[in-house]
Amino acid sequence: MKNTTTSLHNVFKKSQLAIFGLTFFLCSVIFVLVASFTLETYATRSITVLTKALSERIQPAVVFNDKSTIDKILKNFTKEYPIRSISVADTNGNTISQAMQYESTPFQLQSILDNLYFSDPIRLKIQHNNQNFGELIVYGNSSTHIEFFKKIIIFLCIGFLFVLIILFWSVNSIYKYLMHSISPIAETAKIISSNKDYSLRFPHSNISELNKITFVFNELLAKIQLSNQQLETENQQLSHRANHDELTQLPNRNYFNEKLIYIFNHHLNDNVALLFIDNNNFKEINDKFGHLAGDAVLKEMAIRLRSSLRSDDFIARIGGDEFAVLLYNVKNKDNLILICENLLNTCKKPIIHSDQEIYFSFSIGIALGKLFTTPETLIAEADSSMYKAKILPKRWFIAS
Repeated sequence: MKNTTTSLHNVFKKSQLAIFGLTFFLCSVIFVLVASFTLETYATRSITVLTKALSERIQPAVVFNDKSTIDKILKNFTKEYPIRSISVADTNGNTISQAMQYESTPFQLQSILDNLYFSDPIRLKIQHNNQNFGELIVYGNSSTHIEFFKKIIIFLCIGFLFVLIILFWSVNSIYKYLMHSISPIAETAKIISSNKDYSLRFPHSNISELNKITFVFNELLAKIQLSNQQLETENQQLSHRANHDELTQLPNRNYFNEKLIYIFNHHLNDNVALLFIDNNNFKEINDKFGHLAGDAVLKEMAIRLRSSLRSDDFIARIGGDEFAVLLYNVKNKDNLILICENLLNTCKKPIIHSDQEIYFSFSIGIALGKLFTTPETLIAEADSSMYKAKILPKRWFIAS
C-alpha cells in the first residue's frame, strides 16, 4: 500500500478552507433567506398599498365603464411599478381590461421567483356608495428581488475574497509560528541523531502541547544518557580486564604484543629497547612463604618497577614472574645501563608480608629494536639475554 504524506502547511490550509467554506455557505444561506423573507414582506405590503391606490384611481372609470381610461391607467402602472399583470373584472368575473409588464418562460429566473414569492394575486373590490362594480386583480413581480440578489452575490464575492485573503494570511502566520516553535526541536533531534550526543536536551517551547512532548523526550534522553554512561563504564572495565593483569593491574601479554606489533608496523623500533625481567627466586619464595607471599612479591615488584621508569615507558606482566618493559627514545647504551641499575636497586629492600621480611631479586635481558625486523625476533633475543643475565653478577645483559 502506497504511503502518502502531506505537509503541516497543507493540513492547515485544507482544514481552514473547509471550516471557512462551511461557515460562509451557512451564513450566506441564512442571510439570503432572511433578506428574501424581509423583501417579500415589504414587496407584498407595497403591492397592497399600490393596489389600493390603483383602485381609487380606476374607480370612476370602472363606474362609468370607460375602458380606454382603464387601459391607460393599467398600462402606466405596469410601466412605473414592479407589477407583473393587472386585471379588472366585472361583477360576473369577466375581464374588462388587462395589462402585463412582461411574459417569461417557465425556466427564466424571474418567472421562478415570481411563482415562488408572488404566486397569489392581491384582490380588491371596486366599490362606490357601497355598491360593487367589479374586482381589481394585481400580480407582483420579483424584479426587485433579482436586483437585490445580484447585489448580495457581488457583496458576498467581495466578502469571500477579503475573508480568503485574511484566511491565507492567518494560516501562514500560524504555520510560521508553529515552525518557529518546532524548528529548534527538530534541529536538536538531528544533532542528537547524527552525533549520538544524549547529553543534549530539547529546548523549552511557548506551546504547552510541545512542552509536554519535549518533557517526555528529555526524560527518555536522560535515561538513554545514563544507560550509555553505564555501558561505557562497563566497556571500559571489560577492556581494562581484557588488557590488564588482575594481580598487578599492569598491562598483560596481549596488550604488550599489540604495542610491539604497532611499533614495528609503524617503523618506530629504531629508538626502542625491550627489557625482559624475570624473578630469580620466585619458586623458593612460594615454597617457603606460600603463594599469597608470592603474589605480594609480584605486586610489590610491579609497583617498584613502574615507579622507577619514565612516564612514557611501557611495562607489562607477560606471565608468572616475568615482566617486559618497552623503553622509548633510547639514545645510547649508557642510558640503558643506568636504567637497568636503577631497576635492580628496587629489589635491595625486602618487602614485609605477615610480619616477615622477604627478599627478592631479578635479572634483566635487553634487546635493541633497531637490530631486528620483526617483533618475534626481538622478543626471542630479549628472552635469551635475560637467561644470560641470570648467570652474571651484574644481573643484566644487553644483546649486541
